[in-house]
Amino acid sequence: MMNYCRITVLALWSCCLLVLPDGFAKEAETTSIWKVTSEDESGTVFLAGSIHMLSEEDHPLPVLFEQAYNSSDELVLEIASADDPAAEAKALRMGMYGKQGQISDDLTPATYKKLRQFLTDTGLPADAMDKFRPWMAGMTLSITEMMKLGARPDLGVDNFFESKAIMDSKPVRGLETVDFQLGIFADLDKNMQEQMLLNTLSEIASMEEDFPKMVGAWRRGDEKALGAIILESLKTFPELRKDLLDRRNQRWVKQVSAFIKEEKTFMVVVGAGHMVGKKGLLQLFKRKGLRVERWHGQKPKKAEKKRFIPVGLPHGISMLSCD
Repeated sequence: MMNYCRITVLALWSCCLLVLPDGFAKEAETTSIWKVTSEDESGTVFLAGSIHMLSEEDHPLPVLFEQAYNSSDELVLEIASADDPAAEAKALRMGMYGKQGQISDDLTPATYKKLRQFLTDTGLPADAMDKFRPWMAGMTLSITEMMKLGARPDLGVDNFFESKAIMDSKPVRGLETVDFQLGIFADLDKNMQEQMLLNTLSEIASMEEDFPKMVGAWRRGDEKALGAIILESLKTFPELRKDLLDRRNQRWVKQVSAFIKEEKTFMVVVGAGHMVGKKGLLQLFKRKGLRVERWHGQKPKKAEKKRFIPVGLPHGISMLSCD
């Protein structure tokens, strides 16, 4: 009888765990998501770090991401794809030479030779990148390598939730335009573009090891490890770091701070690299006087305790008889 009771209790306890809200069932979970609020305003921002490409093995996403999305009135991304249906066409136009010119015009003979050798070694035609500008060639090669590892853009955090928001008819807005983001790379001088391409060619060799490390650090909310990976890769490009991270962070702080003045809840999803470092969003919000706290989910309200009053028991029989 005691064994039966013990098994029954364990079974009921298991059922209770299954129906608890995600944020409570995994209360101790830590991931790349923070809650930003102000003492004076009533709005709330869930600031979520994104990896823009993930694999099927990385899904489902940490439960706190889903809970933050469900708790939000509006989704905010770096770019809302619905705002510019011609985004892909613009990327091709700005990242390729068109009828005139080719990548060898903007590379030294040594770099061009290295690029062709890399392409040949990976089973691609040696001239596969000839019509790509150096910045676009580097980006294309990086994305191609990540896709070989199983990562896909549609499974990235931002794309995943944008698709979900569209299905749910949840408002989506962008912090930037496609033209602005593409312009960061298109406006780089030839020397910088060549250095970026060379950097990409050297880093691809270790991507199979480094990319999973970055995803793991993002998933467990390890800003220190993320900073070591992301900021280290930009160490030799200080001006590019300013354009890619620092200056954009400064603008975003102003935009996101305005959301907190609204009586709504926003989920803001931006690249995880924007969170880390002294000039990252987390530190900038704190210096602005906002409350920034790692989010561990919403605890459910405690149910009111009620006395159990037996009904219909024969006179003279107490509940102690069940012991």
